[in-house]
Amino acid sequence: MGGYSPWDLEMARMGYLVLQYDASVDQSPDLHQNIIFHKKFVGTQNDQQTITLEQIMQDYHFDPSAHNILQVDIEGTEWDIFEKLDLPTLEKYFAQIIVEFHECDPRAASQLHRHLAVLEKLHQAFQPIHAHCHACAFGPIHYVKDRFFTNNIEVSYARRDLLPEGTVLRDICGDIAGLDYPTMFPGDLKSTLFPSIPIYFT
Repeated sequence: MGGYSPWDLEMARMGYLVLQYDASVDQSPDLHQNIIFHKKFVGTQNDQQTITLEQIMQDYHFDPSAHNILQVDIEGTEWDIFEKLDLPTLEKYFAQIIVEFHECDPRAASQLHRHLAVLEKLHQAFQPIHAHCHACAFGPIHYVKDRFFTNNIEVSYARRDLLPEGTVLRDICGDIAGLDYPTMFPGDLKSTLFPSIPIYFT
C-alpha cells in the first residue's frame, strides 16, 4: 500500500468499507471513516504479522449477498494465496477481483506451470475484463509473439454469473479513454519516463 492509495480512498468515498492490510507501513495514507487499517500482511497462515483472507472474512462477517471487491497487490504472495484458497469461497463472497500479478516472466519456466494453474483456477468462475501492464520501471519489457508486456500485470475480474447475457468483450489492444493512464506516483519522475502498455486477454 505504501504512502499512496487513491483507489482505496475513492472506494471509501463511494460508501464501501475498505479493509487495508499492510505490515510495511504504520498507518493508512488516508484518514476516512470507511477505511480500517491493520498493520499485518495477508498471507497463507495466521501469526503475529500475517493474516489469511479466510480469517479476514470471518472477522468482518462478510455478507455473500453484498458486492464485495477483493483488491490484491501483495508483491508476489498472490500466487501462494490463490493457489491454496478454495475457489468456491472466492466465488461465494466476491463479485470482483482486482489483482496485480507479479513475477510474470515468461523466461522463468519453473514457475510458469504454477502460474498458469492459478490463472486457470480463477478463470473457472471469474472473467478477466481488463488487463494493464504496470510500470515498466519495475522490470524488463517482454515481447512474446505479437504482444509486449511487463513482469507486473494488473487484471480486473468480474464473476461470470454477474456478466449480462450476451456480453461482448473487447478483443483489441489499446488504451480505453478515461480508464487507462500512465503509471505514475507522486514525486517519482522515473515512472513518468515509461508509457502505459495495455494488453488484451484471450
